[in-house]
Amino acid sequence: MALFGRRSPPLVGIRADAKRSGDIDDYVAGEIEAKGPGLALAVVADGRVVHQAGYGMADVAEGVAVAPDTIFHLASCGKQLTALGLQMLAEDGKLALDDPIGKFIPQISDFGTGVTLRTLLHHTSGIRDLYDDTGIDEVLARNANPTNADIIRTFAELGCPMAEEGLEPGDVFAYSNSGYELLGSVIERVSGHSYHDFFARRVFQPLGMKDTFSVPDPRVGDVRCAVGYRYNDREELEEAGGTEFDGLVGSGSFYTTGPDLCLYERALRTYALVSEASMEEAFTTGETNDGEATNYGFGWYFGDQDGILFADHEGEWAGFRSYICYSLDRPLSMFLLSNHPDLDLVEVANVATDAYR
Repeated sequence: MALFGRRSPPLVGIRADAKRSGDIDDYVAGEIEAKGPGLALAVVADGRVVHQAGYGMADVAEGVAVAPDTIFHLASCGKQLTALGLQMLAEDGKLALDDPIGKFIPQISDFGTGVTLRTLLHHTSGIRDLYDDTGIDEVLARNANPTNADIIRTFAELGCPMAEEGLEPGDVFAYSNSGYELLGSVIERVSGHSYHDFFARRVFQPLGMKDTFSVPDPRVGDVRCAVGYRYNDREELEEAGGTEFDGLVGSGSFYTTGPDLCLYERALRTYALVSEASMEEAFTTGETNDGEATNYGFGWYFGDQDGILFADHEGEWAGFRSYICYSLDRPLSMFLLSNHPDLDLVEVANVATDAYR
């Protein structure tokens, strides 16, 4: 970790193939301004980091460029880590993914036996997401700086509401950040550790992911952390700042770097964290009650890009944006971390895919 107030030398970029990396560099250069918000991009092919680079500015006001190892908020891409943590605990024999949420959080047992860890992982639980305007007000009325305990309290005091009246678990795919926060609380209750410490002990320290952490953590103030940006009502660039929900864990509370995500990719490919069977389960689509595939597994969406099958996820939070793209039929992955308000990260990944197909 870099000392606060002191900047360590930036990591040197990697461009294993000049032509392929040149194609990626040229595209990104046409999409961002050199002195504007930027992007860190890492590409892994055949088990090697073949492209690792920073573009644009991590801090526009201070003129600090994005380095390959600049720290960014991972946002909703962190949901796959919550899922991974639950699978690790399942392999430990401490829970089963078809257990109802009320088994671990009795305050919300009124959700019934149909709201299981699996339906929450698949976003088919049907529970209300408290991230709409009314839900946010309900949570903040209970605590101006809420924790996961306040999410649980809100659900309990509202009578365990579903997203729509009459909705049953499994009826529809309904993306729920709050559902993943409940899963984050399950990790804490079952493991006996905070969410932060569980992942530090079980994932980040063993893999050498020295710059990856969940909040709360003092490294949020590290000089290597990028600044998040947004456009205001006048279409002027400004720092996004934090939100009242920044202390919640489970739905997306990690900070990380491109190099650390490359270590994570290797662990997934080699089954260093969970078994091959668990990885196959994570990459299996959920289904609604009528048998319709949701194309969403355990924190991963599924699709293809010109015939290449991918598991992927996007994230956006507090001026940060992220995209993880992991090929299911060849050893190719891409990790994109950005503080640019409107850069199309999926299209950047598509360009990188074309370069390395």
